[in-house]
Amino acid sequence: MRAFTGLANLKIFPKLIVLFLIAIVPSFIVSFQLFSIGADSVRKEIWSSMETRVRFNIGSLEAEMDRLIRMHTQYPLDSDITKLSSMSSILPYYEVMQMQKRVQNKLWILEMSSLYVKQTQLYIPQFHKNLLSMTDTDPIADDELKQLQLLKKEQQSPFVFWNGKLLLSTIYPDPNSYMVFPPLYVLQSEIDQSSLQHFLSRLSGETGGGALLFNDSRDWKLAAGEPVEGLNDRIMAYTNRQAADRQSGRTVLKLGDHAYYVVYERSDLLNMTIALYTPEENVLGPLQSYRTLFQSLFGATLITVVGFSYWIFRSIHSPIRRMVQAFRKVEKGDLSLNITHRNQDEFQYLYGQFNKMVSQLRQSVQDVYQSQIMAQQSELKQLQSQINPHFLYNTYYMVHRMARMHDIDNVERATQYLGDYFVYITRNSSNEATLAQEWNHTLAYLEIQQMRFQNRIEATIVCRTAHLDDLRIPRLIFQPIVENAYQHGLQSVTENGRIALSLIDGEDGRSVVFSVENNGAAPSGDEIGALQRKLKESSFGALENTGLINVNKRIRLKFGEPWGVRVSAGAAGGLKVSLHLPVDSSANGGDSDAANSDRR
Repeated sequence: MRAFTGLANLKIFPKLIVLFLIAIVPSFIVSFQLFSIGADSVRKEIWSSMETRVRFNIGSLEAEMDRLIRMHTQYPLDSDITKLSSMSSILPYYEVMQMQKRVQNKLWILEMSSLYVKQTQLYIPQFHKNLLSMTDTDPIADDELKQLQLLKKEQQSPFVFWNGKLLLSTIYPDPNSYMVFPPLYVLQSEIDQSSLQHFLSRLSGETGGGALLFNDSRDWKLAAGEPVEGLNDRIMAYTNRQAADRQSGRTVLKLGDHAYYVVYERSDLLNMTIALYTPEENVLGPLQSYRTLFQSLFGATLITVVGFSYWIFRSIHSPIRRMVQAFRKVEKGDLSLNITHRNQDEFQYLYGQFNKMVSQLRQSVQDVYQSQIMAQQSELKQLQSQINPHFLYNTYYMVHRMARMHDIDNVERATQYLGDYFVYITRNSSNEATLAQEWNHTLAYLEIQQMRFQNRIEATIVCRTAHLDDLRIPRLIFQPIVENAYQHGLQSVTENGRIALSLIDGEDGRSVVFSVENNGAAPSGDEIGALQRKLKESSFGALENTGLINVNKRIRLKFGEPWGVRVSAGAAGGLKVSLHLPVDSSANGGDSDAANSDRR
């Protein structure tokens, strides 16, 4: 009460100053609080994004390297290598050469199995040759061989850094168990450091930061992105101090006037660490500018209050009220407002800066929204890339058998359909195709399958739709459904198998329905219910899905929740799968002739 009494007793000028400050200071405090909350939110999102990228990429690298390590461990069981390493001196020359060719072919397969393998070689001391995938070279010197054995014995990692090369080395017998000299053989796969460099470049992206890969002994490292002098050494030193307690973490490292956000994770399998860093100014630079702008604006407002309080006595109430109301709308999330002031005074400047702030906040929200859409498009391309190649292998064998039987007509048909199939699936210029293109591709696939199973499976095809040429859909969505029918529905059918394909307009006039039905084993109600739940509950975050769930996710990404795959018991006894697609009336304006065909 005394405060209010004292304020009432003040003269007009100080009273205006006090009242003006009481009116605007809370608004600025709220604005600064909003700014701080926004900065913390952005910082958390950046940390989360960096950690997710590092975790995903080190997981994929571990999976690939683990596969290579397991392939290496299988070579002691190879009969050709065993014979060459222990019996080559007593075997006939011709048999030795044949075994050498087979071993070189296996080395070539190992090289081609991974993008990260540059060259694979096998040294067999008793054979006196160092075998490569295409040729052979001089044997390894004894001193180098001993050095390799000692490195393998001392190295905890499956990889050895030797003579400037990163090697996955398998020595048999293992020096850690039996230090035999010379060993029976040494298998080495040189890891392509340029491929790892490209891997790190993709990890760092275009954020202005970089990525670093190094082993536990710190004698080997690869870096990508914007180079910062001394930063890589700081990162390695920091992770070394944290290694005993934590396998992963994050920190902020400062070099001079610059700070860097760093996220790292160590692989126990590889005994290596991946670190990702990005400059703080790339993350919070615009927000810092907003903070300075707020501070400058607040200072200018105080000067205005002191200098012009009496003059603006009659005109200050309404602008301040409008400003407070605008701040309250911003607090509630309304970023579409734009306030104006009719007089050429300080309030017009204040309103302009406020509108600029709202516009920039709105643009920031739009940028985040666009990044989410780009992430969805990236996931869509990943889902579209999941194509099962097994039927192609089987088709090649079928054509091979036809050629051996001199069945020229069927060879010609099969290669024509296979050529059409390849043309379609390798066309990368667009992620979409017309309904007619997708339907024709599916028919080519069906013809190939019918040539394989013509003695036990009969196909029925119905196409009755007016939207073949004017409806655009994601590519490669029909084939997985037909493939699922062959692989699962008709797999155990030995005779009188039937598969029915139909492409018809929906009864509601707003959709096109593609259906596949077979007379295979009848699914139970529980099996159908489980599949329906999987289709309904499939998450857009998981990328490792194929078949019906893959198609369903792609359609939902493209058209939304009401559309996609539906399953039910078919009239023929097997499973019926229907794919419901929307008809875009704005894009399908013409009255095209319906393509009607029934073919058995």
